[in-house]
Amino acid sequence: MISVGKDKTKIDLRYFRIGKDLLVIITGGDAHIGAVTLSEKGCYSTLSKKGHKECVITKQVAPRIQNFFKKDVLVVCGIHIDNATLKEISTLVENAKECVKIFLKEFK
Repeated sequence: MISVGKDKTKIDLRYFRIGKDLLVIITGGDAHIGAVTLSEKGCYSTLSKKGHKECVITKQVAPRIQNFFKKDVLVVCGIHIDNATLKEISTLVENAKECVKIFLKEFK
């Protein structure tokens, strides 16, 4: 597991190899499934639960991971902290991106 941040803005990234594919799970705060993006060579598809904004993260990182590993990837993301400020939301997004950056660096 890769973790970035602390307290309310801590983000965790876990990954699993499923055959030739990758499943990447990004969570923070009250973990849940908020959005998923499936990225294949040249295209991606995203689903989000009503009222959830995690697709902002999954749409950015899934194609990046797919392009790096040249494998199909499903990114699942669920991050929730009560009454989050704009600064906290920004920090959560940046911490999620940093988790992915570390993941790509460590698992070449």
